Amino acid sequence: MQQQQFFNPKAYPIVMAIDFGTTYSGCAYAYALDDKEVIDITSWPRQSVSYPKTPTLNLYKKDDPEHKLVAWGWKAKLETLKPSARHHTLLDQYKLHLDEHMRNSPLAVDITVLDAISDYLAVFHEYVVGEIMRGFANNFRRDHFRYCLTVPAMWSDKAKNLMRQAAIKAQIINETDHPDRLMLISEPEAAALYCERKCDQFDLVHGDRFMICDAGGGTVDLIVFEIAVTSAGRRLSEVTKGHGASCGSVFLDRNMRRLLEQKFGHHAANFPANIIPNLVDTFADFIKPQFDGIEDQFLQLPANRCFEDLEDPEAIGIDDGYLVLSAAELKEHVFEPVVKDVLTLIQEQLTQSRNCSAIFMVGGFGSSNYLYSRTKVQFGGQVGLIAIPPRPELAVVRGAVCVGLNPRVVTARIARRSYGISSDQPFEKGRDPLTKRKFEVNGVWCIDRFTLFVKKGQKLNVDECISREFSFTKYTEAPEDYNIALYAADGDGNLPRYTTDAGVVKLADIPIPCPHPPTARLGSIIKVKVIMNFGLNEIKAEADVGGKVYSTILQFDAVDTY
Repeated sequence: MQQQQFFNPKAYPIVMAIDFGTTYSGCAYAYALDDKEVIDITSWPRQSVSYPKTPTLNLYKKDDPEHKLVAWGWKAKLETLKPSARHHTLLDQYKLHLDEHMRNSPLAVDITVLDAISDYLAVFHEYVVGEIMRGFANNFRRDHFRYCLTVPAMWSDKAKNLMRQAAIKAQIINETDHPDRLMLISEPEAAALYCERKCDQFDLVHGDRFMICDAGGGTVDLIVFEIAVTSAGRRLSEVTKGHGASCGSVFLDRNMRRLLEQKFGHHAANFPANIIPNLVDTFADFIKPQFDGIEDQFLQLPANRCFEDLEDPEAIGIDDGYLVLSAAELKEHVFEPVVKDVLTLIQEQLTQSRNCSAIFMVGGFGSSNYLYSRTKVQFGGQVGLIAIPPRPELAVVRGAVCVGLNPRVVTARIARRSYGISSDQPFEKGRDPLTKRKFEVNGVWCIDRFTLFVKKGQKLNVDECISREFSFTKYTEAPEDYNIALYAADGDGNLPRYTTDAGVVKLADIPIPCPHPPTARLGSIIKVKVIMNFGLNEIKAEADVGGKVYSTILQFDAVDTY
């Protein structure tokens, strides 16, 4: 813990948002004194198509023991088309490794996920800072930036914390910087801020509720917000505990690959290595966004002898250099398995929150014609407005800038887990097992008790702090620091009694600097107040030790296990 410092946002006149995505990443920024205009970074190195983001791709040389990044983004993608591609390894979709519910195979390069993310963020950040400062070199310095980094709301605290560590490793911020120089912002919340600025266009008023369905490349995140019109402007509060899953558009690509391999059968094994991946890319760029479930689609095949060797091209659907894909087979094998998962997530949010006035579809997958039409068909009778706002693929990154400029627009959030700490409580005979009994000079105690701070589903104001007071006994003459262990439980039923119960996981240790003054006698007791804020996207803890306040953003255990 560091002794509390004052954070002065005026020292950072530029607010930059980074939307680190599974398939594409984007950036936007604003000048804090002119918060009316959010500026997108839309020009990227070696950009090959008109799209305002750059691919989340890392390229490494195969025989490099130091695993230095060779290329990133569009350049990494172009390098894979060259004959030298066989000497390189392309890392993609590695953000999915931070979803603890997924079973991911190891990375193709012998590095950690933290390394992969920090490698990418370092070069990404270097580029965008250069773009922003090109015309303002005399007015601004690199230490004038503060940052908003977006993360899926469905991620665990550990995964979110890994993104902070990656930003530090990428030298976006320094470890000694005030924690508030980097804000972690949930992706659907950022999208909600973007949509909130357009509420007038959609006739949403005080008391109305709207759902954000943020469907990106890897994850789909959903939260329902309620609008409150106050003297300070429009404010939002979470109504539901956000929910999501890894069922984004990359899973359409994976389904498409399986369909192609099924169509080409045993011949696919003899195709050149880049044929199937390039066909999937063509599907992703040209068919996936505009597919409506009605029209058959035509996938242009590259000129290659491998297609001439097929026994019966017409039976596969090849016609004059195109592979004909019927709307029915695309729906059944590619789209519906993923879209059904998204519709289930939407239904779960509507079940939690009655009277939802609108659903806003954002993100790259959120703009899919097919997903939109299926959502309209299934929920049009329940929800008055189902809409895709302008530039849905930029909703998250633009909204993240808005959060950075005005972080108090969202006034309350819903706790996604129950949080508590491990403490000693009076031993209850007949209820607590003898294995947890501990004798002290001041009584008989039960160890490992789960002392609740926040209950799952509890509504938390963003500025709301929850405090508990703890007693520490001096046992040694040498100064002794302490740790208070923070635990979480995901269950919806009864709260755990002990931190050793099934389903309870240890998240982090809250460091408490030695609270005893040097002159204190052995056996003396001092009280320490521990204050936590769970209403933010990261858990902040403070310890009041003898009038000195120490603060920290919790560092969660085992970030290297991803």
